Amino acid sequence: MLVNGALQAFLGVAAGVLALVSFSSAVLWGLAATDRLVLYPVHRLAAQAIHRTMGIGGVVFLVLHVWMNLIQHQIGALAAFVPFTDPRKPVLMGLGVLAGYVLLAVAFAGAARGLLARTGEARRWRIVHILAYPAWGAGLIHGLNAGRLPASWVTVMYGAAVVGVILALGLRLALQERGAQGRSAVPRRPETVGRPPAGTAAGAGSGRGRRVG
Repeated sequence: MLVNGALQAFLGVAAGVLALVSFSSAVLWGLAATDRLVLYPVHRLAAQAIHRTMGIGGVVFLVLHVWMNLIQHQIGALAAFVPFTDPRKPVLMGLGVLAGYVLLAVAFAGAARGLLARTGEARRWRIVHILAYPAWGAGLIHGLNAGRLPASWVTVMYGAAVVGVILALGLRLALQERGAQGRSAVPRRPETVGRPPAGTAAGAGSGRGRRVG
């Protein structure tokens, strides 16, 4: 029984850490999948597949994390599902609950992306997807402060996740800026410079100089 209790306690902590690491990996691979300057289409498809796999793994570990804490009575049923109702740490626990709901919504929206695109609702998917970033930050705050003082390996993994996401975002922004500068530096075709748009009054030579009325 003692072993089972110790194992449950370990799983409760480890599942929460692995959930955040999985979601962090999903963010990293999602950023990689949007690159069009370095990666080839086949590489982007592979990055998208890993992105989805990491997202699914994050959901599985998140459910395990909540379940382990419930059966150990580390959190009440109300506080586990209703944000900011925990009597001991309402804000920190509430951030974790909110992060969980948003990340679940992001995962379900990602799974329904094809359907939303066919129905013309792809914009809603993008809005929900962007919410993954603040939810990831809220989950990080929850993981570092909601329970007991984290072990060194937990802090290292959280730190690696933060550094990885920051580096990926910085690299993506740098590549986007470089690509924008490259496109602006491309000279226009000589035959189109100074030519008025087709169908305008200046381009219709037959109407030049004609008296009106």
